[in-house]
Amino acid sequence: MSVAIHIDKVVKKYEDHTVINGLSLTIKPGELFTLLGPSGCGKTTLLRMIIGFNSIEGGAIKVDDQVINTIPVNKRKMGMVFQNYAIFPHMTVEENIAFGLKAQNVDKKNMQSRINEMMKVVRIEDHHAKKPDKLSGGQQQRVALARALVINPKVLLMDEPLSNLDAKLRVEMRNAIKEIQQEVGITTVYVTHDQEEALAISDRIAVMNKGIIQQIGKPENIYLRPNNLFVAQFIGTSNVVKGIVEKHQDGNYVVFNDGYREKLNNLVDTVKVGQQVLASVRPQEFVVTTDTSAIAGVVDKTMFLGINTHYFITLTSGEKVEVVQNIEDHAIIPEGTAVHLKVKPKLINVFDAASEMTLIKAGE
Repeated sequence: MSVAIHIDKVVKKYEDHTVINGLSLTIKPGELFTLLGPSGCGKTTLLRMIIGFNSIEGGAIKVDDQVINTIPVNKRKMGMVFQNYAIFPHMTVEENIAFGLKAQNVDKKNMQSRINEMMKVVRIEDHHAKKPDKLSGGQQQRVALARALVINPKVLLMDEPLSNLDAKLRVEMRNAIKEIQQEVGITTVYVTHDQEEALAISDRIAVMNKGIIQQIGKPENIYLRPNNLFVAQFIGTSNVVKGIVEKHQDGNYVVFNDGYREKLNNLVDTVKVGQQVLASVRPQEFVVTTDTSAIAGVVDKTMFLGINTHYFITLTSGEKVEVVQNIEDHAIIPEGTAVHLKVKPKLINVFDAASEMTLIKAGE
């Protein structure tokens, strides 16, 4: 049966430096929960606190209702998959998977049955007698995953497990990990700095920065409606364009440079006339238009990538933006061409310029 993980106001200090200060979150039973953020944000530190490699200077971590702060690593019933696989080079695939079972003194009959079952789950049964140096990176990661799961842990922890693989293998393995995790049904905490990987694999994501959780939510919610400017810029590509709020009888508007304005029906009621804002506009949320009242700019660089063409444009304000257009809808625009841009008002996000927090109504 899957377990929940409750992290309550945990603190991690190194001498006079506090990495995590009062962080709280709950991971639901059976979900694949991803800690996402830049290097040094505290995500791996938190993962190591959960498994017991790092001490806890404050707060509590519970698995269901049991506080595990002082429980030794080998008693926590958790499996870990590391960035560098950490499989033994002198052992075969089968021997590597058996390692944890031997430590648990599992009898030979049950051991072999569980090894065989797990090799089938991760699809490496045809390689059972091979040494790691005869395996691809993806196959080695499958061995590491099998070794972590074969001991029937309550929780599976994964620390940047795909970072050493090439791009094609990363996509293949992230799909395999998601499929295996769903099949086994184990509560999983997954650490990565790769936004696309997190979006593809996660049930929920916690975006971290400087030891603080910026936002927790489903991948689509975090991507479409980030809580603040940091999340908007960290998750995918986002242009930031300055604007000012106007209020008229028919609603709220954001005015961009050149006087171009768009009505936004989803701004919070507390916005004020003249409030300075930052609009986060993803490249596909710009529209190239013949309307000369729109934002003016010049195409600096054109990059054709098959279905889409990417344009790197300098606006008259000096702001630089990236615009993506579908090749079916537009002929390729030559470099040096003057263009005008509109935004898709229902899709863009707007943040207060001072606090950098969202000004979009919750749920819209």
